[in-house]
Amino acid sequence: MLSARWKIYGIALAIAIVVVVIGWIAYSRTGTPSGRRDDAYAAQVAITDAKVSAAESMMGGGVVYYDGVIDNRGDRTLIAYTVDLTFHGIDGQPLDHYQRALLSDHLRPIPPHTQRSFEIGFDKVPDGWNQAPPAPRAVAVYVR
Repeated sequence: MLSARWKIYGIALAIAIVVVVIGWIAYSRTGTPSGRRDDAYAAQVAITDAKVSAAESMMGGGVVYYDGVIDNRGDRTLIAYTVDLTFHGIDGQPLDHYQRALLSDHLRPIPPHTQRSFEIGFDKVPDGWNQAPPAPRAVAVYVR
């Protein structure tokens, strides 16, 4: 009787693991966002109140956060917004670029004439960075 009970627990655990893995794969899939790509719409989107802050991670390393507000000033719903962030050195010269999604299919879209805050983290920033918020440049904009 004891072995039958453990067999049921084992089957239930296996099913739970499969469900979690399928959910994780579905959530983390990298595909094309819904909506229509319209990079020209970037002129209707502004990044405001940009700032950086630092925090210690639980693993003992540091994390730099880039925070701000996405302001959809146009007449379309913003579905996804990916930017190229340029970190500059003390001399003002570009040090490195990172592409990050400030808005993706996994988040609620931003309706016309609406703002939403964002926060993204960086485990590593370039040596010699001037501590100013990185300069954003839109590289992929999806609207509907």
